[in-house]
Amino acid sequence: MADAIAGVNLDQLHDVIEAKLRAQFPVFQLVQFYRDEEERKAPTAKELPALLLELTSFDIDEQGDMGTEQLPLIARFEARIIDTFNQRRAKINVRKLAAGVAFYIFKNKHFTQLGKLGVGSSSLEDISEDGFFPELDRFEVWRVDFSTQILVGENIWAGSGVTPTPVFSYSPEIGLGHEDKYQELSLNQEVP
Repeated sequence: MADAIAGVNLDQLHDVIEAKLRAQFPVFQLVQFYRDEEERKAPTAKELPALLLELTSFDIDEQGDMGTEQLPLIARFEARIIDTFNQRRAKINVRKLAAGVAFYIFKNKHFTQLGKLGVGSSSLEDISEDGFFPELDRFEVWRVDFSTQILVGENIWAGSGVTPTPVFSYSPEIGLGHEDKYQELSLNQEVP
């Protein structure tokens, strides 16, 4: 099948999410997936506001099985918006940034480039204050949780098959013995 959906490329998906959020929100000085352990410490003042991203879990998407022998999953992401306490309107600013990121995900629904990633639509799950990381206790931190449908593995229907060409004929010259009476139907041709 020529238009069979290929499985997700997780490296490419991460790159696309990071690039799209960086392009949409130039106010973030740092947009990054999976900071190294030494970098997981609090961001520096020049890196703020920051958007830190993580893929935290996979759930089985029981309704996503399309009979392709690909594993349908729901990838769960967290986007942490971090800003400093040391500005007059920090509490409002971090909430505005969280709402902006959430609105972008809600409005756009897809983190794909030309639909080539084996990635379905995204949906918002939670927008809330996040006090989970002790290293960030002197910062304003909000989290936007979202999920994206993905397919993992090779599609058994992908291949080099031939797409059939539609044909037509008129009764009674149809069926076996009348194969020479059939004509190809082109996309812009009307059947008389």
